[in-house]
Amino acid sequence: MAEGRLVVFRFDRDPMLCRSAVRRLRALNPGVPVHGLYGAGPGLRGPATRLGARPVLRLDSCYASRHEGRWNWANGDLALLEWYRDVGRRLDFDVLHLVEWDLVLLAPLAVAYRHVPAGAVALTCLTPVAELIGGWEWLRGPDRLRDWDALLALARDSWGHTAEPLACLGVGPAFPRAFLDAYLALDPPELCHDELRVPLAAQSLGFPLADTGFRRHWHDPDEDAFFNVGGALVDPATVAAVPDGRRALHPVRGRLTRTRR
Repeated sequence: MAEGRLVVFRFDRDPMLCRSAVRRLRALNPGVPVHGLYGAGPGLRGPATRLGARPVLRLDSCYASRHEGRWNWANGDLALLEWYRDVGRRLDFDVLHLVEWDLVLLAPLAVAYRHVPAGAVALTCLTPVAELIGGWEWLRGPDRLRDWDALLALARDSWGHTAEPLACLGVGPAFPRAFLDAYLALDPPELCHDELRVPLAAQSLGFPLADTGFRRHWHDPDEDAFFNVGGALVDPATVAAVPDGRRALHPVRGRLTRTRR
């Protein structure tokens, strides 16, 4: 993956709770800009914006989504597009890394994503949608299946999608700038969930997809101890016993005693 990296640090907690996460990012990636994207409700919106760019978080800037927390949780891609439209287009970068506040990267970005080809969209745990229908919460039940059918029909009729549709886990993606420009121009709707929209859009727009490798298999419960979405917290002590080759832990919300490079 190309150089010219930029991090968007997405958080929905009190900025004071996120200081160590930003500090780790800065230590592992000296010189890489880190911009904040706050995505909870209005209660902390003002303080988060004020504190984000001050020494509390040491962010280069902090942008607050205008939407409520649950909307941001399900529509992280649309919140990022708002940030890109209002802030990101004026910044100089080639690749954007969206880093959640409770994602711990165990290596610098250049190492963690070194297998991702230049120009590719990097997503976590890419899996055919056909393997998830009826089991995954976003593809279970008549209402959500109806939304999925509508999104897929839109992609095929308006975006030119022809490939086998894929889903992903929405933690740890990386986007080339060209994709953000093209995705913004698509004006994607609030159908389904970002973990379905983003791979569908990338396929439709002709961008190659690369798996981050942060979670190896969707249905493997052994992976949950190291990387899961919506499951149990990862024990911070786990970092000392992480197998070689693993580059990320999620969700981690306690203090780490050490991290690896």
